[in-house]
Amino acid sequence: MFPIDGFSYTGELITGGLASSGRTHYFCKSCLNFVFTKIAGADQRINLRTSVLSEAALFEPFVELMTDEKIPWASIPAVHSFARYPESLEELQALMDEYSRR
Repeated sequence: MFPIDGFSYTGELITGGLASSGRTHYFCKSCLNFVFTKIAGADQRINLRTSVLSEAALFEPFVELMTDEKIPWASIPAVHSFARYPESLEELQALMDEYSRR
């Protein structure tokens, strides 16, 4: 997750991916790489796909989501893990506050 006001991009994006209520997925129009997602009601942030960053290794995993759907042998060294998502906005804010202190 990144604060929306600290994020910018160049190039043209298109929307696509699995349609779900309240989520808009953005892709590079040129190469079709998945770039980021906006979630309705969470207008202050985006979910950026770190795989598109040239220095992705600088971003150590802090939170993993949707672990109830992950491949059993896949693991990452995230500090926090959730079967789906954090349960409340307060829990999400606590995660964001903890991450910002790093």
